[in-house]
Amino acid sequence: MRRGRKSITSQPESRQTRPNLEAKFHTFRTIPFSAPVRHRERMGSVQSRSAGVTAAATYAILCCTTAFVVWGYVFLVLLNAAPSDDGHYFYQVYPARFLLVALGPPAAIGFGVRTAVGLLHLRPWARWTSMVLAAMFLLLSLVIIAFRPFETFVIPHQFVSQGVLTRQMMRFSFVVLLLPASIWWLFYFRTHKVKLQFCPPEA
Repeated sequence: MRRGRKSITSQPESRQTRPNLEAKFHTFRTIPFSAPVRHRERMGSVQSRSAGVTAAATYAILCCTTAFVVWGYVFLVLLNAAPSDDGHYFYQVYPARFLLVALGPPAAIGFGVRTAVGLLHLRPWARWTSMVLAAMFLLLSLVIIAFRPFETFVIPHQFVSQGVLTRQMMRFSFVVLLLPASIWWLFYFRTHKVKLQFCPPEA
C-alpha cells in the first residue's frame, strides 16, 4: 500500500515538472533564432549604399592613387636634379617651394582618400565635401581651357622640350579626368535619392 501511495503521489509531481521542462526547452530553442532576427531588424533600418556612390568613391580613390604616382615622379625628379653652377641643389636654392611640393600634394591626396572613405560609410560631411571639391575642379578645368586652349589640346609639330610636353600632358590629363567627373558629382550628389542615403538613420 505504501508503494502504491508513493506512485500515486509521484504522478502530480511529474505532471508539474513537464510544463517547466517544455518552457525551458522552448526558450532555449528560440534564443539562437532571436538574435539574427533582431540583427536583421537593425540592419533594415540602416540605409543601403547605391552603386553610384560606390562608383564615385572608387573613382576618387583611383584619382588619388594616380596623383600620388605623379607626385612621386615629380618629387624624385626634384631630388635627383643636377646642382646649379654654384653647387647648390633645388631644395637648397628654393626651400619654400621644395617644402610646398613635398608636403602639399600628399596632404591633399590624403584628404581625398579620407573623403572617399567617408562616401563609402555614407557620412553627410563627405557628400558636402565632394560637391565642394567638384566645384573647385570644374572651375580649374574651365580656367585651363579658357586661358590655355591651344597649349592643352593642340600637339605642336615643331620640336619642343620635354618639360613643355610634360606640362601639356598633365594639363590634358587633369581636364579629361576631372572635368566630366566634377559635372557628374555636382548633379548626382544633389539628387533626392542620394540625399536620403546620407541622412542619419532613425533610432
